[in-house]
Amino acid sequence: MASPNVQVLGAYRVECTPELFAQAMEWKYGNLPLSVGERDAAEAHVRSELCGAVLIEAAIHNRDDHFSVSDFGQDGSDQAAYSEVFLSEDGRAVIADAFDVPTDPGLRIAFFLHFFDPAKTLNTSYGPVSLPPLQPMPERLAELVPYEPVT
Repeated sequence: MASPNVQVLGAYRVECTPELFAQAMEWKYGNLPLSVGERDAAEAHVRSELCGAVLIEAAIHNRDDHFSVSDFGQDGSDQAAYSEVFLSEDGRAVIADAFDVPTDPGLRIAFFLHFFDPAKTLNTSYGPVSLPPLQPMPERLAELVPYEPVT
């Protein structure tokens, strides 16, 4: 049997729309009384979080018992895979979420990563993997895996 490996199919920017920004601000700070300075700092933090978020789509080949989505991240960052889903082989349907990992040795996964650094590799259960250049989010993934702000 071939060795397990990860192939990154794409790294896609989350579009920081005014609507997404407003939703994130509401979810994080909606009920808090903030001074002008605190509001400015909160807005800067939310903008940084949203503008630094990407969706990673990857194929896992010959998966074994060492596979764990929690292994996916970047050196020097405490950020890990967020809102991960498993996709059909052609990437056109969600077949399971993070709590229902398919048993097949081959998987297609999509997950968000915050404060992404495009100059760094992606750490995985099977070692670091190079990342392709960032691209705009494909419509199929924007529909299948909509970004929801962290609360």
